[in-house]
Amino acid sequence: MRAGAGLIELCTQDGYEGDRHFVIYPILFNYRHGLELAMKWIVLRFGGNGFQGIEEDHDLWKLWKQCRAIIARFGEDDEEATKVVEKIVKELHDLDRSGVSFRYGWGKAGREIKLPDHMIDLENIHEVMQGVSGYFTGLDGWLDELHSAGP
Repeated sequence: MRAGAGLIELCTQDGYEGDRHFVIYPILFNYRHGLELAMKWIVLRFGGNGFQGIEEDHDLWKLWKQCRAIIARFGEDDEEATKVVEKIVKELHDLDRSGVSFRYGWGKAGREIKLPDHMIDLENIHEVMQGVSGYFTGLDGWLDELHSAGP
């Protein structure tokens, strides 16, 4: 998720404010991709099926359901944070179901991905995604500790 953060950092510097409109899709793509990788990491490490447990598509919602099943298997640790992250995963999934829309600004059918007409708060996106990143870092550590402890 560092790539999205780096683009936001660039766009919020003095003299670059106008660039935020040109890089919103790459920002969202990088955050979406980072989220996908974070979930695939959890599924890979703790899903029990290795690489066979990883789907070849980019369906965030399907990945999230796999993560939720892993969390449920180990026992819920922070239900409130998990619900917040779930909402963010769903929002990004609904905006880009295939993983290519933010890359190009349009979907596979050639339709433009419409974002709000108002100014998008990049600082808020950054803070939210930093929280999501922290959630998955903590989840990985927590699951690793439980997994290492054994039955």
